[in-house]
Amino acid sequence: MIRILLCLFFLSFRLVSSSQVSVGSISHSLKKTAKNIQGSFSVVNTKNNDIATFISDRKYIYGYLTDASFKVEDTLLLKKNRRYRGIVGTMFSSKNTYTFIVANPNVTNFASIIFDFKKDTTFISKEIFNTKGLTLLQSISKPDKVHLLFLKQNTSDLVVKTYNENGNTTSKVFRLKNEKLLINKTKETTIAKLLFNVLYNDYTITKIENSKDNHVSSPPLETAAEFSKLYAGENDIRIVFDKNKFYTQILTLNLNDGTYAFKKIKKPLFTISGKNKTSNSFLYDNLLFTTASSKNKLVIQVHYLKTNELLKEFIINSGKHIPFKNHSLVIQGKKYKTKKNSTLSKSFVRKMYYGDIGISVEKQPQGYVISIGGKKPATLNNPMMSFKISENTFQAINNYRGFIDPHSQKLQSIRNKKPTYLKTTIDNDFTPSNGKFEDDVYTKINNYIEKKNPRSTSHIFQLNDTMIFSFYDKKTNTYQFVAF
Repeated sequence: MIRILLCLFFLSFRLVSSSQVSVGSISHSLKKTAKNIQGSFSVVNTKNNDIATFISDRKYIYGYLTDASFKVEDTLLLKKNRRYRGIVGTMFSSKNTYTFIVANPNVTNFASIIFDFKKDTTFISKEIFNTKGLTLLQSISKPDKVHLLFLKQNTSDLVVKTYNENGNTTSKVFRLKNEKLLINKTKETTIAKLLFNVLYNDYTITKIENSKDNHVSSPPLETAAEFSKLYAGENDIRIVFDKNKFYTQILTLNLNDGTYAFKKIKKPLFTISGKNKTSNSFLYDNLLFTTASSKNKLVIQVHYLKTNELLKEFIINSGKHIPFKNHSLVIQGKKYKTKKNSTLSKSFVRKMYYGDIGISVEKQPQGYVISIGGKKPATLNNPMMSFKISENTFQAINNYRGFIDPHSQKLQSIRNKKPTYLKTTIDNDFTPSNGKFEDDVYTKINNYIEKKNPRSTSHIFQLNDTMIFSFYDKKTNTYQFVAF
């Protein structure tokens, strides 16, 4: 009897501990019905720990200011402007002023939409900025500023336009025409050609979020497999070019003084011709993880960027044992746990060679988790872009430009299963380890979505050390917040 009671106790404890907790809700004041909702998202004000949640229908944007317990403190209403149809940057102040940099469908005209909860005002300020000959590549949002990175096509110069919290704007031009970038071993090229994506017939660059301090761990392999990636620091921007199969090229833009630095690192399998291999890289702080695959082997290298020193190299030979103590291998959606089956390495290497390889790295206390896999394009639900500023319903700004919330991007990658990938652990000395793969909060949220099936608009964001999944509950006509 005692054994039965103990079993029931632990079972009930497990059910309670694994269940998700509703931490708050907002009674939404829609003019009509929930069918009109077009988008929603929340901004956590790290300066005062308040939260601003915005819900959009066809005509209005509703702003709700809450404390960290989701108690509503103030509300604002803004009628949409047909000229601007997507958000490309956000910033906020300690006085609960929230500013959104918005753009027209062609991403050539910009404005600031300001929600000032202290003054109970909202307004739109048009930005006079000549964008002729410029292509917006990417945006970087900080608490007190927003950086917009542009490419000047005819000169390959890069322009950084900065919006500051005080309303001022500044511009810095990085003149790179004479910089010797390479497209292969020896042939020189321009930044414009390295950034041009034939798939989209446009210039693209993908932003990587891999902060140590939040739940945005390693980005999905669909993102890591891109050839042009941007890593934003506190006062600099690092752009990594991987279209060249022989070198990883790194351009660092100093946002304080307008100077730049450039370096290139040899990739693995350097002596093999470009048509007989595929390659990519991933940057984590001052560590550069590179990978390259031929038909016969896949190589992973770790370089220390400050000295260009090669710290470690791992080799997976086709048909041989995979040289890692702990790894998870998935081939075409089927997971393999065996570590001794040499035929699996042959299949894995072959698929990496014939696909667009990507490598992604996540830092954990005991070391690093490395993921390598083939690219599988995913349709991403971007809350910032679906949050339309105009009453027009079509998508205005292309998702491939990368203005994507990293949490939503990670969650969507879980929902779109990758066909083939290898995940393994190494310790802080870059030695294969038996480290555990920590539970992924995005998988838990995905399981919750599949079980609850919230059909309306939703958003995921981080509040301190907790992930919050928010969605509109049509049954109760409330906007719900669930903690994970």
